[in-house]
Amino acid sequence: MDGLRNGERCFCAQKATMVPRLRLALETLGVDTHQEIKRGSLEIHTEEEVYFVGGEFQPEAMMEMLERSIDESLQDGYAGFRTAGEMSWAVNGCNSCDQLLEYERMVGEAYPGKAAIGICQYPIQQFSRAVLEQVIASHRLALEETMVSSNHSALSMRYGDYVADIVADRFDPATAFHYVVQKHRSADVLGWGIESDMEQAMEASHSLITDLSRSTKRRMSMA
Repeated sequence: MDGLRNGERCFCAQKATMVPRLRLALETLGVDTHQEIKRGSLEIHTEEEVYFVGGEFQPEAMMEMLERSIDESLQDGYAGFRTAGEMSWAVNGCNSCDQLLEYERMVGEAYPGKAAIGICQYPIQQFSRAVLEQVIASHRLALEETMVSSNHSALSMRYGDYVADIVADRFDPATAFHYVVQKHRSADVLGWGIESDMEQAMEASHSLITDLSRSTKRRMSMA
């Protein structure tokens, strides 16, 4: 939704079973998917159509396609290029995780400074912690949703060496969201707060993490 509102070309690769559900969800939000697809601002594909064009996953060919799509989107007058891809195929016998990690490394090197946003969706229960750690290291920002109880879920936001955990208030879940920022693998709390909705809590967490990261870089440069 945000990409379409911002005048970006939106491209996604999902499981075949998710494609009709995704279109229905967008239409429920008021998006005329037929019209958006017709004019080229929205592309919804299956993972087979995107990742296995030649029968196998090839990181270099995938990167060439993405970089070409970014350039073409700007040439066609779009503000940028936004992608979302479902990555569970890497553990479903289609290909090895080694090639996936190489692809993520290439994306991490190519995207900064470009008018592009890439979202990679991982079912974390299906990947080993070692693979997920390498995936996170290749991304500027990582979000993880976990169940706190049968009624509530929490969101973990990883940005570099910092982690923010966001959870809805137990007694007032609709209007109060708590966030806590810590260094990765540390129990020390570096900052915390409460916001009225999840989006504001994410923005406040990200702002705090950005300030902490800049402060750390300044101290390192002065040392």
